[in-house]
Amino acid sequence: MPQLQVKKVVAVCFLEAAKLTLEHIGEHRLELSQHSAVGPADLPRLYGDVRRLRDYLQRCISGYQDMVDLDLAPPDTSLLVACCRRAVEAIELRLTEQAVPNDERQWLQKKRQVVADWAVELAEKPLIDLPIKRLMQVAGDATRSLTTRLQNKVFGDVTQRAKILPPSTGNTMVPGNSMVMGVPTFGEQVKAMSPNESDAPVDPSAGFGRTAFGVPPSPPAPKADSQPLFDYHKLRDPRLRSLVGIDLRCYDRALAASDHRMATIMLAGIVESAVLDHAMPRRAELGLSGTPDTWNPQDVLLAALGDRATPKDRSLSYHLFSARNLLRPALQMVAPAIVTAASFERLREFALHALHGLGFGVPTGTLPPGAMSSDDFAPRPAQPKA
Repeated sequence: MPQLQVKKVVAVCFLEAAKLTLEHIGEHRLELSQHSAVGPADLPRLYGDVRRLRDYLQRCISGYQDMVDLDLAPPDTSLLVACCRRAVEAIELRLTEQAVPNDERQWLQKKRQVVADWAVELAEKPLIDLPIKRLMQVAGDATRSLTTRLQNKVFGDVTQRAKILPPSTGNTMVPGNSMVMGVPTFGEQVKAMSPNESDAPVDPSAGFGRTAFGVPPSPPAPKADSQPLFDYHKLRDPRLRSLVGIDLRCYDRALAASDHRMATIMLAGIVESAVLDHAMPRRAELGLSGTPDTWNPQDVLLAALGDRATPKDRSLSYHLFSARNLLRPALQMVAPAIVTAASFERLREFALHALHGLGFGVPTGTLPPGAMSSDDFAPRPAQPKA
């Protein structure tokens, strides 16, 4: 789906729903292992997908902006809707079985309504039914209402659609059942593919937004540019000019080897060098003090772009300059990040636009056809459904 812009409080609700769902799936897997029971075949994959969704949402809300940009593939949007349904059920259970103060009760009811409304807003085919035990033996009014709203939006009026068969009966799971409500299973979809499609391998390292729910593999890696990102000889500082010359050669080698992770790291270093070279003679104008190693390159870049920087630019600049964390194993253990060909291409295009906006320009033929010029950094209309 197209990029979505939501308030930060809504993104936090999404993150809490993903964390809650991940915890419940982990508990269900532990219970199955303790009883030596056979669970659904897609349960391990589901756990990994929810974990990637949680990590992605956590990175998106880690900035200081009031609005959060979310770029979700359709399978991950369906997974987020399933997490929101789980959160609504958990809130209803808490309101039903626990003594909650009036002020907290009102807050929980408002939160449940917000999560339910966004679940309906994001809902698309297929609706995913999590293959774990229900929190309530009998679904409450809010849960039933949300399910009805989702099915009416996705499948149309009940009198005009085929019967929707649930994947399970009661609170017990039957091995082999699909998580998808009223649509063919993943295995059936694979069998229905043409020979060329079914033989295409699915990359397990495709990263966030590329799961095994029938999404095509990541697009082919961009070819190494015959020319550099920009004419680094325009840099005024000789130290930075020397560093960028080395980094550009490493960047080209990483592109030739389709090493998106290393290419992203080198791209961040190249852009940071250009930002520093642009900012050092303009310290007073940009309000900078101290030595360059104490500056935040993201803040300096956005300050240099000024009103031309959009909320999307803020998000992309954060992800670009966070690439240095890819070299820190401790951070990768806690919040693993995977660079795909698609995500690298978005960062590369942003880097080209940022370098052009800083006045360094780019060699002829480097920018893709129809790429923006510095004038295209003008504010754009706000995203719908803020």
